Amino acid sequence: MSKRKLHSGNKVSRPKSAKEILVLLVMALVCAAAIGSLFAYKKLRDCWIEQCVIDDPQLQVLVESTGKMIKAETIREGFDLHRKGANLWTTDFAVKRKEMLDKYHTIRDITITKRLPSKVTIFVTEREPIARINLQGAKQESFLVADSEGVAFKYARNTGALPVIRVPSSPGLPKSGERMTGNMLAALRLIEAAQEPEFQELGILEIYTGKTDFLWTTLGNYQRAKIAWEGMEAPSDATRENMVRTLRNLRDAINARLTGNNVIWNATESGKIYADTKEPIK
Repeated sequence: MSKRKLHSGNKVSRPKSAKEILVLLVMALVCAAAIGSLFAYKKLRDCWIEQCVIDDPQLQVLVESTGKMIKAETIREGFDLHRKGANLWTTDFAVKRKEMLDKYHTIRDITITKRLPSKVTIFVTEREPIARINLQGAKQESFLVADSEGVAFKYARNTGALPVIRVPSSPGLPKSGERMTGNMLAALRLIEAAQEPEFQELGILEIYTGKTDFLWTTLGNYQRAKIAWEGMEAPSDATRENMVRTLRNLRDAINARLTGNNVIWNATESGKIYADTKEPIK
């Protein structure tokens, strides 16, 4: 009877070499170190976030402003930092800042200075009105004003002495937060320039923007003037000198006292000023 060799289907595993054992050990140590570092980072992060918690909003969230229209508490609420438990670290200041600028048109800019972990200063620059805006013929104030940037906004504090820009029913009053264009912006630039020392004697009281080719202007002595300059339809730094030159010519003509007071000044042609004694066409 012949002897048969029996073979097993399972392979016999060989012992791991010292090199392989070392590699596995190093991998285990790396994994353990990574897990430990992650755990340590989480613990440190939690400790840091806990230090950024607001306990006293009045003390930890300082609000400074150039004006008085926006209250400090309104700013804290807008950034959701008006309550105990709010967190400076988790607050998205960029998003909140944009929301505040979109909502409150009296705010020109917001600057945020963080002094983490526990304090932040929010500095609010409010818009300063330089002219009122009213609808021609309206008996009631619109309480709409404009600042030097040409942005219209609602403002109800001490504006009675500001010059008035009167606009016709079409296009009508600009919306709050809207930037002025065309003749409205030209009128604003004229008012702004007339506030400079060399032109203060003109004392512009009111400008009507309903005419396409000139601005009907009421001066401080209640004389009327038609004023226009090259580039008036699109006011810019480049065309400002044209406007200033026209104002100088008008001022010099008035100071020359060559006519009576019952005149309408025509300052619509470059380098020329006319005195018209006819009544203006409304």
